[in-house]
Amino acid sequence: MSRISLRDLVSQVKINMEELTPQWEAVFERTDGVDIEAYIRNKIPDALSRILLNVSCDLLTPVDIGYGLVPVKNQDGSGQVVLPDDVLRITSFKMKGWNRPVTRFIDQFHPSCELQYNLYTRGGSSKPVCVLGKNDKGHVVIDYYSLSPSVPEHEIEYIRGVLVPDKSADSFDINPLLVSPVCYLCAALVYEILARPDMAAIMMQRSVY
Repeated sequence: MSRISLRDLVSQVKINMEELTPQWEAVFERTDGVDIEAYIRNKIPDALSRILLNVSCDLLTPVDIGYGLVPVKNQDGSGQVVLPDDVLRITSFKMKGWNRPVTRFIDQFHPSCELQYNLYTRGGSSKPVCVLGKNDKGHVVIDYYSLSPSVPEHEIEYIRGVLVPDKSADSFDINPLLVSPVCYLCAALVYEILARPDMAAIMMQRSVY
């Protein structure tokens, strides 16, 4: 993992755009009173978020986001954790009392989700299951299955994940292998703003890792 400055990322996006731009086409002129560089700076966090959501976990550097979170225990041994709004992606989750963490999460449409409503088919300490969803307030939650109903208090051992990139940051922690995909994707997003779907499509293809 390397700390890459916003300035360096912007420069790379410009290089990517200039490579495929005809010399007669002034890409970096002001458009509607806005410098193209402003679009680039605004879209870099969005491009980084999209890449981080889709790459394999071995290209990420997760942080522990479970500190201070309190699970809500249900009488049957299942429970729920409400995640902070700045969480982009969860990579692993472990309750105290589980033999192993959950690293693959399902949603409410997954075939295994319905099994969690049955005490005999749901996940337990040996093979826990976590369902990602949203509560009635729109917050992302983890419904976990499960611990023994006799466990008096549910405690989180850890939750590891990736946070949403800060739009006001002047640098970002990025795996060097992801710098090029992020910059190409950013260029694609900028071309979409400029109503150039042809150029956006080319940049999008190059952003695939």
